[in-house]
Amino acid sequence: MIPYKKKGAADITPYLIVNDIPKLLLHLQKAFGARLHGKLTRPNGSLMHAEISIGDSLIMLGEPMGQFGPMPSNLFLYVADAAATISQALSAGGTLVMELTDMPHAGVRYGGVKDPSGNNWWIGTHLQDMSWQEQQDSINATAQHWSNE
Repeated sequence: MIPYKKKGAADITPYLIVNDIPKLLLHLQKAFGARLHGKLTRPNGSLMHAEISIGDSLIMLGEPMGQFGPMPSNLFLYVADAAATISQALSAGGTLVMELTDMPHAGVRYGGVKDPSGNNWWIGTHLQDMSWQEQQDSINATAQHWSNE
């Protein structure tokens, strides 16, 4: 029997539809060590579909077509050393969108980098396990900081 999903895929797999996939592929390879599994091109030469892995995660990529225009996304990437990975992503052509910051309410230290295609990569390192209630209590204790205003 054929499995319901391809080998290496998770039940939910990010699919980035953005312009200039070759440029994004190069950035992701330099920034995060992305490994290209394969790519398919349309007859006009645009990239129809590509698949990469970063760490243990599969990501699908494609260039816009017709009614499916570019739609940058937000992705969270766990790494062993967030500072080093953010520096590497910036050196690869990313733009800093948030300084590396300890988030005690979540037990994570992370920052943000925008790739050349407009996707935000939230790059973080897990610092401690916290229950949902512990996280909520921490947010409530610093409510003014978390205001949407």
